Amino acid sequence: MRKYNYILSIVLIAVGAAGIYMAANFETRSGNAGDPGAAFWPIMLCCGLILCSVILLTQTMLESKKAAAAEEPLIDYRSAGVHCVFLIFVIMIAYAVIMSLFSFIPATLLFVAAVMLAMGERRPAWIGLTTVGITGFIYVVFTVIMGVVLPQGRFF
Repeated sequence: MRKYNYILSIVLIAVGAAGIYMAANFETRSGNAGDPGAAFWPIMLCCGLILCSVILLTQTMLESKKAAAAEEPLIDYRSAGVHCVFLIFVIMIAYAVIMSLFSFIPATLLFVAAVMLAMGERRPAWIGLTTVGITGFIYVVFTVIMGVVLPQGRFF
C-alpha cells in the first residue's frame, strides 16, 4: 500500500501543478467589482489537491518508519463491494455516452435509477420518486434559477 501511496501522491502533485499552470492562462477578470476571475476556483482546487497529496505523502513516510513488516492486501477484488464499485464505474461511462446522444434529462433519469439498482435498492416507487426528484431538482436549480443550458445530445 505504501508504494501506491507514494506513486499516487507524486502523480496528483504533478496533476495539481499542471492544473495551476493551465488555469494561470485563463482570462483574469471580467471588470466586475469583486470578481476573482475564471482562474480562481481551478487554482484553489488544484492547491487543495496538492495539499492533500503532500499530507498523504508525509503520512505514508511517517508510517513507513514505524511499520517495516510486510503488508497484506487491503482490497479483496472478489468481494461484492468491489464488484459494485466496478459496476457503478461502468454505469458512469454509459451515462456519459447516453448524455452525448440523448441529452441531460433522459441520461440522468437512467443514471440515477441504474445507480440505485446497483446499490441494492429494489422498491420501484422509491426508485421512481428519487430519480424524478433528483433530476427535477437539478433542472430547476441550474436551468430555471441559474439560467444554465444543460448538455444537449445529438438526437434530443
